[in-house]
Amino acid sequence: MNQIEKNRFNMIEQQIRTWNVLDKAVLDLLKNIPREDYVPKEFLPLAFSDVEIPIEKNITMLSPVIEAKILNCLDLNKQIYALHVGTGSGYFAALLASQVKKLLTIDISESALNRAKVIHRKNKISNIEYLCCNGFNGLFENFPYDLIVFTASHLIEPPGLRDQLAINGSLLFFEGNSQLQNVKLVKRVSETEYDEKILFEASIPSLLKSWEPNKFLF
Repeated sequence: MNQIEKNRFNMIEQQIRTWNVLDKAVLDLLKNIPREDYVPKEFLPLAFSDVEIPIEKNITMLSPVIEAKILNCLDLNKQIYALHVGTGSGYFAALLASQVKKLLTIDISESALNRAKVIHRKNKISNIEYLCCNGFNGLFENFPYDLIVFTASHLIEPPGLRDQLAINGSLLFFEGNSQLQNVKLVKRVSETEYDEKILFEASIPSLLKSWEPNKFLF
């Protein structure tokens, strides 16, 4: 076992498992998708550390624990058409794409998208579509989605997001301020009904261009 594999093993055993992420499918995914490919060279020593790694200005790679906990909360399968907001490094998009039928990933940074696309091709991931735009309220043009996942936070859930879900589809997002957020899972159970639950607390960077309710909105 070389040093990279040792570091990957330690990440899974000492970080991921200790946060009660025990699903074998998730753990195998973290073993098989090369996280180090998505980390800028200057930060390679931190590739498997429990930190957010800078990708470019105002864009970071989520910590391994957060990525694993998100995956652990989702019921993924090869029939899912998913929307991912916040491509960033492209690593979480790679994890998600490997478990769904098709993934549309969007980011406001064209350079981040281009970088991710190159690495995905290197890793032979071919079921991802890329779009450079502001994804703060999803993407109505391509709905309905079986799954919508945000890997950047909102102060509050923007209107219209859950309307983009197919029946039995799920929306996962981080809601709150820069210090503390609730990770919420919303499931559409009918045309007009939704189930909602809080999964865990976290703190991740907000979308570069987010949405806030008007203070006079009632």
